[in-house]
Amino acid sequence: MPIRLRLALAFAVATAIAFALGSWVFISALSSAQLGTIDSQLAVQLTQAAGYLPAGHPGTSPAAVSPAPGEYVVQVVDAANHVRGASRDAGATSLLTAAELNQARHGRITVTKLLDEGNERITAAPLAGHPGWAAVAGVSLEAFEATQGQAARELTIGGAVAVAVAGLGAYWLARSALSPVERLRRQVAALSEQDDEGAGVEIPRTRDEVAALAGTMNDLLGRLQRALARQRGFVADASHELRTPFAVLRGELELAGRPGRTREELAAAVQSAAEEAARLARITDDLLLLARSDEDRLTVRPEPSDIGSLLTRSAERAGSRFTAAGLSCRIDVPAGLRAEVDPDRIRQAVDNLLGNAARFAPAGSAVVVTARAAGSALEIEVADAGTGFPADFLPHAFERFRRPDGGRARSDGGAGLGLAIVQAIAAAHGGSATAVNRPGGGAAVRLRLPHALSSLSPVPAPFAPPAPP
Repeated sequence: MPIRLRLALAFAVATAIAFALGSWVFISALSSAQLGTIDSQLAVQLTQAAGYLPAGHPGTSPAAVSPAPGEYVVQVVDAANHVRGASRDAGATSLLTAAELNQARHGRITVTKLLDEGNERITAAPLAGHPGWAAVAGVSLEAFEATQGQAARELTIGGAVAVAVAGLGAYWLARSALSPVERLRRQVAALSEQDDEGAGVEIPRTRDEVAALAGTMNDLLGRLQRALARQRGFVADASHELRTPFAVLRGELELAGRPGRTREELAAAVQSAAEEAARLARITDDLLLLARSDEDRLTVRPEPSDIGSLLTRSAERAGSRFTAAGLSCRIDVPAGLRAEVDPDRIRQAVDNLLGNAARFAPAGSAVVVTARAAGSALEIEVADAGTGFPADFLPHAFERFRRPDGGRARSDGGAGLGLAIVQAIAAAHGGSATAVNRPGGGAAVRLRLPHALSSLSPVPAPFAPPAPP
């Protein structure tokens, strides 16, 4: 059921209940007021009841009595419940029962009784000057009931009209209030069929909740469009990166399958194919890691780790590459520095940074790996003495498939994912990664892992980057 119809029905029901309660209060008040007036008139008739006794009866003064109006009846009943005097049309039979008359001899009573053709309002009280006698006065309630019925009918008709108007008005108001939302829905539905970057919905000038909803929706659409653009770029870059090793692998296998190849040529083809397969495996693993990072599913398993030993093992693993490139590696870590980190992930990040340094640092220079405590945070820095990052590359250093040009161009087929992985690992530890150019020359990448030292190591002096080699 549409919201506007539900609102209209709810408002109509609420109006009906409120009108019914108000009508009941009004009818009750009107009935009470009418009965009060009737009872007052009957009390006046009781004060004149003695004038209806026969002439010559003790206590009578007929000349002083005004006849009761035609709608009123008055009776005087003695102690034996006999009618001793009455107004015109009152009859010779008591209007009240013996029990009711007995009550009336002790105090005033008022009852409503069904007599002959309709209900009557009857009041009785002791007759002054005649112990044991009672004065009875009554009036037909036909006019009272007619007034009550007319009021009930008019209220019923008015209530039905009020409920209908309230329901229609609520429906119209709800439709008017929700029309901007429906317009937004249509615009979003139209946008889903388009592929225009930067497209959004129209923001009303009302400055109300609907305008705020439109603004929020535009922000959401912008984020979705940017995420889609990043995903498309990611897929395109990944396809481009995977195309080259696949092409090389296919070419090597085709060459190896040609007749007349020597054993040495076959061994070289197999070696090249193995290298391309390893490269494909690395790129696939890197893409999987970044995909998990995007979904906040990159898990880390922190454990107390000796930072010096961890960084030394990374340097040893890169030793052959450093030797081939004519580089040296120096580890600068305070003795006994321990931190709560995932050693495998940290080693993966440092391996990527050492691999970058091995590609870009000039022969004969040293790569310095430093770890220091900064409060409760652990900071790890890998610095080289190369030409540094190009200035226009620094703002995009941690973007995927971004590679510096010039002096830091790709030299061995790097996919441009290393720094993105470093940042993802730092973020999974709750930290961050930064890339800077050192004042003395060269580039430095720093990981900052907050709270990694909070329960394991004393707080040493603040971090101070090592002097350029």
